[in-house]
Amino acid sequence: MRENEALSAAREFMGQAAGSSGSGADTRILVEQLCAEAGLWEPAAARRALDQSRGDPAHAVAMLRVWAATQPHISAPPVAPEHVVIVRRLSSAYPRVPGGQWLGLAPELLSRQLEWGDPAPEPASRWCSDPPQRAIDRDAPTRAHTPRVRDLIDAPTCPHTDDGDGDDPAHTVLTPPHSRANRLALLARGETGALVALAALILGHRQEAVLIELTVAEVGVRIPHPRTGTPCIVAEVPITEVEVVLDAEIGGRPGLATGWGATLGTVERRAIALALLDAAMTADRELREPLTLDEQTVLAAVDGPATNGFVEHLRLPHYAGFAAYLNRAVPEEIS
Repeated sequence: MRENEALSAAREFMGQAAGSSGSGADTRILVEQLCAEAGLWEPAAARRALDQSRGDPAHAVAMLRVWAATQPHISAPPVAPEHVVIVRRLSSAYPRVPGGQWLGLAPELLSRQLEWGDPAPEPASRWCSDPPQRAIDRDAPTRAHTPRVRDLIDAPTCPHTDDGDGDDPAHTVLTPPHSRANRLALLARGETGALVALAALILGHRQEAVLIELTVAEVGVRIPHPRTGTPCIVAEVPITEVEVVLDAEIGGRPGLATGWGATLGTVERRAIALALLDAAMTADRELREPLTLDEQTVLAAVDGPATNGFVEHLRLPHYAGFAAYLNRAVPEEIS
């Protein structure tokens, strides 16, 4: 009996040492982050890369990019708005928006306390579960039938240039000067911590930053059938899309710069950081932020929990502050 107990303990110990598969750790959000940074959606390959890299995310992302480069590629047409099914939507700028707000699986409501019990964990992601869960309500709204919250803004905004679809950084070496489309493509594959740290530094130098709309959606990717040409769905991919506004000077008066960011998966801080960086580059053209890299700034930027919280707090309501800024930005009518 004692021998059996010892063998059982040894097997449990070896299972824990072997990696996440033995420890039972839920790494689904980390897998989504790896997919986003690698620029491809293949959770099974991401889990294998994480295991081979002994849990080193940077190494795992490099392995995924190399692996993806060796695979055959098929061009897919742009995803139509009616094929984007929204499962979570919120706005920090307005309490009521056309189409409504709904939390869905809200990461901002998760407890920050460490639990020592062994409760059954809630699914962190339906898309990285094994086997994949398909709990999408097919009656859920699509992007095509959901109004954009940005259309509610009645204030001067910085114009965006229409520079086309841009290039794929997985196939083309993108060199400066970058178009907005190419810049967004490069940022979308950026390292999550770096994106959040840069966004937090920018937030510290702005008067106003508000999350206009955040959506988490399931996107159906379709390609033409090789024989019939009929579009066939080949993948259902989670996408997080964010639009923000930052304060900007337009014609000598307060105005707004809009920013957009999207990422594979549901790591919302990535998309929020992307949108903030895009808005800052739009407001300042060449991102001429007056950042001073003194000791305090550097130490604040490398504090991961602090920068994450600084960026993610934009999901909380900012109704009163945003309304006050709009009153300054919109000139009063002269009677």
